[in-house]
Amino acid sequence: MAPSADSEITALREEVSRLSKIISAQSARAYSDTRDKASEAYEAALPHARRAIDQVKAEGSAVAEATREHPLGIGGVVVLATALGMLVGYALGAATQSEPRSWWRDYF
Repeated sequence: MAPSADSEITALREEVSRLSKIISAQSARAYSDTRDKASEAYEAALPHARRAIDQVKAEGSAVAEATREHPLGIGGVVVLATALGMLVGYALGAATQSEPRSWWRDYF
């Protein structure tokens, strides 16, 4: 005798419930593992980040001191860097521009 529709539905519900519990447990385990690994990575990176922050502060102080001591020199460096940036931009723009169209080639 074939199983009834009600018993099949009940069996399917039990299977879905069992699978939901398995997925929930695996998700909780994966979340916990990921959280632990992220915490370990943060703890490992923290000393390096602090050293980098200290280095940036020291470099910033050195630049500020050099600017106070040599304001015209820093101005010259800024002007030179701007001019070089413009030249590089112009060169790149000219190199990537396609060949201009000529009306002569379009008609003859």
